[in-house]
Parts: sequence; C-alpha cells; structure tokens
Amino acid sequence: MRAPSPSRADVKNVITCDCSHDYYDMWSINGPTLLDPITSTFFAIGATDSTPPDFTVKFHPYPRKTDENAKSKVNELTLTSAPPKSSCGVTHSSPAIVFSTGGYTGNFYHQFNDVLLALYITVNSLSLNQDAILVVTNWSEWWVKKNADLLHQFTKHPIVNMDNQTRTHCFPSAIIGLITHGPFVVDPALLPQHKTLLDFHALLENTYGPRGGYAPASDRPQLLLVNRRNGVGREILNLKEVLEEIEEVGFKAIVFEPKRDAPVRETYTLLHGCHAMVGVHGAALTHLLFLRAGTVLGEIVPIGADWLAKTYFERPAGVLGLEYMKYKIEINESSLAERYGADDLVLKNPSGFVNGNYTKAKVYMKTQNVKLDIVRFRAYIKEVFVKARRFMDNEG
Repeated sequence: MRAPSPSRADVKNVITCDCSHDYYDMWSINGPTLLDPITSTFFAIGATDSTPPDFTVKFHPYPRKTDENAKSKVNELTLTSAPPKSSCGVTHSSPAIVFSTGGYTGNFYHQFNDVLLALYITVNSLSLNQDAILVVTNWSEWWVKKNADLLHQFTKHPIVNMDNQTRTHCFPSAIIGLITHGPFVVDPALLPQHKTLLDFHALLENTYGPRGGYAPASDRPQLLLVNRRNGVGREILNLKEVLEEIEEVGFKAIVFEPKRDAPVRETYTLLHGCHAMVGVHGAALTHLLFLRAGTVLGEIVPIGADWLAKTYFERPAGVLGLEYMKYKIEINESSLAERYGADDLVLKNPSGFVNGNYTKAKVYMKTQNVKLDIVRFRAYIKEVFVKARRFMDNEG
C-alpha cells in the first residue's frame, strides 16, 4: 500500500513517501516514531486522523528500487500507523536515518555510490548538520568499522545496529531510505547549499587526508596500476610487459590490488600521493575519489564497456578535475576474440548482442581479459607521463 501522499513535504499524513524518483524511494515518519527491532517495525506513534490507523507498508531501504537482486539482500522493514504493543525502551532526542549495508555494498563502487555518497546527499538534503542518528540494518561489522571515520562525519551520535537490539527505540521522527542522484552524481540543483561531488571529495580529504600535506616519496611521477586477478575477469594478461613500459617511460610504478580489510586512511594516503592511476574498467577505479585534482586517471576500456566507463568514471573524473585518459582496447586485445572469433557479433556489435539483456552483458564483465598491444600502449602511456609529470612539477 502506498502512502496517501507522494510528497515527503506534505506532512498532514504522518507516514509519507518521496516515491517519484527512478533510483530510490524514501519514506518518512513525520512525528514520534517507535522502532521495534525484534519485528523490524517502525510505528508512527504520533498518528492523527489524517493517517488511516491500519496503514502499513513494507520497504527495503536501499537506493536501487528496481533492482530485485539487490533488494533480495536487504532486510525488509515495516512502517505502520497501528499502535505499538510496547513502550519506549530507549528515547532519543534526534531523528533517525535508517539504511542498509546489505545489497551490493561488498563492492567498492556500490559501497560509495549506494551508501556513503547517498548518505551524504540525504544528510545535506535535510540540512541535519550531524544531528541525526544513523540506524543500520544488515549490519556488517567489518563494513561499519572500516568506514567509521567517514560515518561519524554525518552524525555526532553512536550508530545504532538495529539487528542486535532487544529494546525498543523512540525518535522524534524517522527517514527510512537514502537519496541518490545517479551514478556518482551530486546534483547541486537538488541540494539546499548547491553542493557537488567536489564537496564530497573535500569531505573525504578532511576525513582521511594526510596531516601537513603530501611529501613526495620519489623524484619520478608515481603511477598506480590497478591490478585485477583471481579469475574475476578484466585481468591484464601481459602485466609484466605493461609494467616494464610504465617504468621505461619514466614512472615509478606501484601495483595496487585492493583488499577488503585494508584501512581506508592507508589506502587514501597511497592514492593521494600518486600522479596517475591506470586500470581496467572496474569497481576499483572508484578510488578516483581519493585522487588529487590534476591527477591523471587512465581507464582501459574493454569491449562492451563504453557506456559504463563514460557514466561511472569519465564523467565524475571531469567534475573532480582529474585528467581522464581513455585507452579503448581493440578486438585483437580482447580474450573474447579467441573464444568467439574477431567477426562475431559479441565483438563487432556489443549493444546488438546484449540488446537489453544484462545476463548477456556478463560476457564482457566476467569472462573478458585484455592483452594490451604494447606498441599502442607505449604511445598511450607516454601521453599519460607528460600530463603526470606536468602535474608533479606544478605541485612542487
């Protein structure tokens, strides 16, 4: 059942929904709220005659509203105007923002886009200034611990793990769900203070940035090469040759293989000190958020990944002031050429092959590796070096 009004601003109904967006729904209880964690139910205990006493809605608080696979990994919450059977066990003086760390948040891209950036947008949309209590379902201890420093930029209160609570909690109001503006988008027209992705970038620097600035560790520009392995697709098959070319052109090369348990501050410091980052299209390029403006971001774009590369990394790189440089692989550089033949539809016309069927798109993401043409790559990496060297010199 839908709330009587589609607008969160129309508060004559205690339970309302901002449900008009492509990516997310956000439900609000616009008055005293009781959380019963045992049943994952939020009660509108300030309900009036404007809200039917039997109004109930079930909701997965994750900003990918049409993605059934993502929602299947997110706990379902209940919002109701029915009277609770319990009284308040813990009473809070600040509103709740309720969200999930389930869904796809084990993936570094989704960790940021679906939760951390969405949380930033939500907090700034509501102008809460750290005075909200974060209430988390699908609690993941490693995830919350890893991101604790950033999460506490959004709240001055302890974070509530609703999955292990036994007592009821009461809040003056509650927001259930997070706002997103799209893939790595912060739309200033939709925020009261007209913030952009640059402001989120500045928040990350304030949270994780090295105190006292960055001290160069080398007299050569540093290039961080993102390496994928373990049979997950989009691996550089001739990695040794590629590294030799990177070093030969004048870079100090650093091979970066992201690890889930790596401290964010440590990773941030490593990325922040580089003058270029290059890697095959994938979630690890989300680390562009840790780069300084002026850094070169080189994306190796496999067959079938053009739209993804432009949407997820090229566009936000432009907003952040990065020097985006694309290396678009040719058919002979794709492992799919050996599997299907160079003239197959899979290689000649990826959009025609996929034709809207995401299952077919997995052939490009999961089974394709790249063997870079060293002559082509040498010309490319020389251009990367020129821009990285210029950035290093300008930075002093």
